Amino acid sequence: MISNFIHTTLVMTTPILLAALGGMFTDLSGMLNIGLEGMMLASAFTSIFVANATSSLLIGILAGLCLSTTLAAIMAYFSLSLRANVFVVGLATNLFANGLTVFLGVSLCKSKGTLLFLNAPKLSNIQIPFVKDIPFLGKILSGYNALDYSAIILTIICYLVIFHTPYGYHLRAVGKDPRTAISVGISVYKHRFLAFVLSGLFAGLGGVALSLPLKIFVGGMTNGRGWIALVAVVLGQGNPFGVFIASLIFGASSAFSNMLQALTDISPKLLLTIPFVITLIAMTVYAIRSKKTYE
Repeated sequence: MISNFIHTTLVMTTPILLAALGGMFTDLSGMLNIGLEGMMLASAFTSIFVANATSSLLIGILAGLCLSTTLAAIMAYFSLSLRANVFVVGLATNLFANGLTVFLGVSLCKSKGTLLFLNAPKLSNIQIPFVKDIPFLGKILSGYNALDYSAIILTIICYLVIFHTPYGYHLRAVGKDPRTAISVGISVYKHRFLAFVLSGLFAGLGGVALSLPLKIFVGGMTNGRGWIALVAVVLGQGNPFGVFIASLIFGASSAFSNMLQALTDISPKLLLTIPFVITLIAMTVYAIRSKKTYE
């Protein structure tokens, strides 16, 4: 049971972590992207629909990433070029993506409910030779799909980019003091625009991780994961490893909710609130600690 719980926790963590890594880039640039939920949802639908239509996993993934990145670029244009409020633009993106997926589901698949894509190639789990046969550890280390493994690798890459490359130094400088960054020749617009594009790319991967492994799409299947990812961004405080730990906590709460649904007679609707309760508690603890720091 313990190994199964850890395995489920890591699987549940993947979409939250990927979206949170994207949100982290915009947060470091000084403009938090709250449209992660919508980008994940749009990518989740597009990737599974295109993969089903083309029978190609790669084309499906690229289609989902293209749409989520396009939405992010549009957000950046409105927020940076047209000076629109970034939070209003983010909310509009979430509402647009929710309405768009419902519209496309009805128009293309003739259904508002669960959409089954039986012809789509499945993002299968990878069984690592020899490791999979190790008692206990085999279940924890093996049996994940490529995106689950990639999420951990991307966390390390993001850390190296942010703390060990000129782009990372410039991005953090833009977020801390844009005027000083401009005075030394750093383009605030360029770094913030790229941060939005990266957030769309990572959020798109999070959406792909939701639909392709299951070969289904359900309206609103992100189920607040984009908002939870934003909390992970805040708790991570600009460090990819901090974001990973925060995402892991939320992934564990989702796994715990699923486990209780299988083992108890408690209402599933009530158990589904557990991740959001944990999110609220985490933000409350963070706010209290931050207040004591400044006192």
